[in-house]
Amino acid sequence: MNERLRVLRQASAYSSPWPLSTRLRGALWMIVWLLLFRPTPKPLCAWRLLLLRAFGARVTGRPYVAASAIIKMPWNLTLEDRACIGPGVDVYSLGPITLKARSTVAQQAYLCGGTHDFTRSNLPLVVGDITVGEDAFIGARAFVMPGVTIGEGAVIGACAVVTRDMPPWMIAAGNPCKALKAREFRKDDGGDGVRGVENVPE
Repeated sequence: MNERLRVLRQASAYSSPWPLSTRLRGALWMIVWLLLFRPTPKPLCAWRLLLLRAFGARVTGRPYVAASAIIKMPWNLTLEDRACIGPGVDVYSLGPITLKARSTVAQQAYLCGGTHDFTRSNLPLVVGDITVGEDAFIGARAFVMPGVTIGEGAVIGACAVVTRDMPPWMIAAGNPCKALKAREFRKDDGGDGVRGVENVPE
């Protein structure tokens, strides 16, 4: 199993793997999200970040989180400077999810931090870390599985299903998602052509 994945203990398929304190904390967050987070207008991002911090999120710099984004467990979320979570994004943070500096998760994408072990009769919850590298971009309605790292500068196409790590500075798409070509910046737009090619695996 991927070393970033962890199987949680639970007595049966119908019991929760979380202690009561975690379940109560989650219920309180859902109330706060519904009443104080979700109704806020776009410019009040600082207020939304304050609420996320109050529930344990690690926030540095000035990231952006849309009001319609759904954050399951804020205490498992790390947001670095200028990271962006777009409208309707579902951050299912049953495990740690990190958005590094200047990374973007576009509208209605799904970062799935949990699944189940279907080889066991009690279907225990499996949680995994997700990391989105600096300057990476995840397209609209893409789905990222637990235990996945999106490399620095990578671009994930819309509606892609990402089941494994994506290399840095590559454009990737599809179901399952595959790296297609190196990401390039236009030289006539101040860019320097292909970025990070030395880091691309053969």
